[in-house]
Amino acid sequence: MSECCAKFGKGQERIKNMRNQKLASYGLAILSGILLLLSFPPFNLGSVLAWVALVPLLVAIYNEKNLKRIGRLTIVSCILGFFLMVVWLQSEFIFFLPASLYLISWLIGIGISIMLALLYTDFPRVYWKPREFPTIKLQYLPPIVQIFILPIVWTAFQFLIMNIPIVMKFGGAFGFFSIAKTQWLNPPILQLASFTGMYGVTFLILLVNCAIAYGIIHYKETKRISKQAIAVLLVFGVIFVGGWVSIPKPVSGDITVAIIQVPPSGKEVENFYVDLSKEALKYDPQIIVWTSIGIKGPLATFSTDLSKELNVYLMDGILISPDGKEQYRDFAYHYFKTFDGVIPLNLSKIFPEIYPYETEFGKIGHLLCQEGAWPTPARNIVRNGADMILHNTSNYGFAVAGLFGGNAVYRAVENRVPAALFLWSGAGSIIVDPYGRVVDDIAPEPEIVAGKISFAGGNTFYTRYGDVFGWTILLLFVALWVYNFYLKRKSPFKYCIRCNTKLKKDVKTCDQCGKKADRGIIGTLWNIFPP
Repeated sequence: MSECCAKFGKGQERIKNMRNQKLASYGLAILSGILLLLSFPPFNLGSVLAWVALVPLLVAIYNEKNLKRIGRLTIVSCILGFFLMVVWLQSEFIFFLPASLYLISWLIGIGISIMLALLYTDFPRVYWKPREFPTIKLQYLPPIVQIFILPIVWTAFQFLIMNIPIVMKFGGAFGFFSIAKTQWLNPPILQLASFTGMYGVTFLILLVNCAIAYGIIHYKETKRISKQAIAVLLVFGVIFVGGWVSIPKPVSGDITVAIIQVPPSGKEVENFYVDLSKEALKYDPQIIVWTSIGIKGPLATFSTDLSKELNVYLMDGILISPDGKEQYRDFAYHYFKTFDGVIPLNLSKIFPEIYPYETEFGKIGHLLCQEGAWPTPARNIVRNGADMILHNTSNYGFAVAGLFGGNAVYRAVENRVPAALFLWSGAGSIIVDPYGRVVDDIAPEPEIVAGKISFAGGNTFYTRYGDVFGWTILLLFVALWVYNFYLKRKSPFKYCIRCNTKLKKDVKTCDQCGKKADRGIIGTLWNIFPP
């Protein structure tokens, strides 16, 4: 009797331990989601939190013994961490569907947005190694490369979706939610982008997270400090200090930009813009920026006449000179031009050259909305002579100010040019210097943002040579797969594509899940792409 009671007690204790471990795993996943959410705008705590946001999730995955639960942990973190992505994309889907289908479009938008969020952030589940399993992908790689797999794959994915024809123009929208955007208010780290583009910042954030998680796991198991983790943190320190030292003191320029914010509800739009543009003359602007809704739209006539009257350059989707001359470019890098140059094939339309506008004080590059979300359009236009970038959007829809602001900041640092952004929502409009610092607003009224800028007078490594870092990461990604395939061919074992159980090579059916252990070409694709 006492023996039965003892066994019962041990069984109860085991169940309790399993329940506690399950709760701890979900707690860590939720913590990661909250830290990631707080790292993005509008919370803007990413300068600190982003460097550890994924650590709790990675530790939870490592300690988890249930593969299905690992998937659920990742989903919890993803939905929490990228909640704003879901809200924003869902609102965009609603905008493009008929109002009569609002409920249906709302459900479709939510569903597609969640799927895209999971696609973009599912990499910890697939490429981070639990203690008792290999990774779902790249199972044969040695543990010593564990720290680098997730940063390489995640960054390679981001680089690919922003550079593959057709995909790139829709994929550019993912640039709004690149984890690099968590650093838009961290100038020392931002300077890395002048060499690597924003992809280098993405890689560094993920690398630091993986190194800290690996260091915690390694110390817990061996009571020794991980040399790899220390090396990564030292590299981070060198990059931070190097960026901090390289930034010169702010210089007040001699070119003033004034941005007219969106009118409050109930205001007559035309009169509002006209009146505030006249009000902005007290700051002696050389250029005034409006919403992009003026492109051959209801504000076009007003803006042309006003530009002549005020004797300033006016940007409202087209650039209007003080003499009334209009300069306009086709917005070829926007998603509504996705299939340009595809059929028939015309590379000059897929990767079009875009040129800046001529003014009496320099050349102005112009980006519309999504065009500023990834590096290619801005680099293109700066290589063609732009001294500054103006970036504006339409005055509708839902947008988080800092996500657009992060676009302007990265494009400025990558190419060492000042940038100005019109954003309709709230106080989202900003002016940025060539080192990514937000310029002081000299206009006290909330409807106007005004600041002085100066040209930096030189291009960066990134502007001159482009995505050297991005292509290097892509080559490393391919090298990982090739090396994993080589080790797989040499190994006497294989892994079930369903439950990841280790099996002998000649086994056809998995003992654990009862499924076929390999399925030819389907199994190969399963091993390359996330299920």
